[in-house]
This record gives sequence, structure tokens and C-alpha cells, in this order.
Amino acid sequence: MRFFKYIIYATLILLISYISLGYILTFFPKRSNISNSLKDKTLYIYYDNMHSDIIINLKETNRDWKKLFPKLLKDNSGYIEFGWGDRDTYLTTPEWKDLKVSIALKALFINSSSLIHTIYYRDINNFTNIKKIKVTKKQYIEIEKRILKSFGEKPKFISKGYWDCDAFYSSIHKYNILNTCNRWTGDILRESNVTMSYWTPLSFMVISSLP
Repeated sequence: MRFFKYIIYATLILLISYISLGYILTFFPKRSNISNSLKDKTLYIYYDNMHSDIIINLKETNRDWKKLFPKLLKDNSGYIEFGWGDRDTYLTTPEWKDLKVSIALKALFINSSSLIHTIYYRDINNFTNIKKIKVTKKQYIEIEKRILKSFGEKPKFISKGYWDCDAFYSSIHKYNILNTCNRWTGDILRESNVTMSYWTPLSFMVISSLP
């Protein structure tokens, strides 16, 4: 019985340390060295209590996204959202209430396969939980490059998504407790010279880091 208490205590200490470290790092982000006056494009970050995605305005880019995602896009207008995460969690969890403990534990403690969830929206003006950030054209292009790099050589369709406007594609990365869906978002932004914490395992850490 005492052994199980030690396990519980150790788990709580690790959990508190995990959250605390990520939170503390949001106060010391890697700051962008680009003047706000040069930022003339808008990028959108969707977030909820668990997850964060990057949304691109298709009119803000010269890239032919329709050619890359013919199953999803009819033209190059509107918005496309990208979120990365554990393969089994994505495929079996249309809502967070559907998440199974066994799936969650596997995702956190095993280097599991991942997918990119891609969603098309005609309009996002009425959306809640959207953070707008201003970036330069160079930053925008870099963010797009890093998103596409996560697919590998090219986007490979895996399956339809939860609705008529989304789909899942394979990703080359592995998911675990240190390399989470929110870290993926944070890493792409930081590596594209957007002010961002060095480690963002939870969604609020991404949003708190943004200027």
C-alpha cells in the first residue's frame, strides 16, 4: 500500500513540475527581432483548453494550397487550419469527452505515430478562441514551409475527418509527453521568428507567449 502512495506522490510531483516549468518559460520567451511596423500579414492561432492550431488565410499567400490538398479545397480562398497530434487520439476522439485513458497514456508515454488534422473554413470572423498575430511576408512563408515539412515529402491523405470540411494526413514526427501538439505549434512559430516560449506542452502556454 505504501508503494502505491509513493507512486501517486511521484506522479503528482512530476505533473506539477511539468506544468510549472512550461508556465515559467512563458515569461522568458525567445523574442522576435522584427519591428511591428514591418508586419503586414495576419496569422490566426486557434486554441481550446487542450489544443492549438495554426490557421492560414489562403488570400495571404501565393502558394497553391488547392494543388497540395485537392480532397479538401475547391479553390484558394477561405482559410485552412493545421493541427498536429497523436494518430490514435485523432482518429478515435472527435470530442475530448470521447478520449480513452488507454489512448491518452499511450500517446504520452510512447513515441507514437502522428497525423496532421487539416480543416477548411470559408470564413472565421465569428469564431471564438482565435488569437490574431501580425507577421511579415517572410515569416508567413517560413511558417508555411515548416508546416509542410511536417508532412514529409508531400501531404499523404489518410482518412476523412469528423466533418465534410476536414481530413487527416500523415506526419513524419513522433508524439510523446515532451513533444505535444502544442509544442508543434510553438516550435513552428518560434522557429519562424515569432515571439514564443522555448517549450509549450500545453495550449495556454502558446497563447500566453504571444505578444
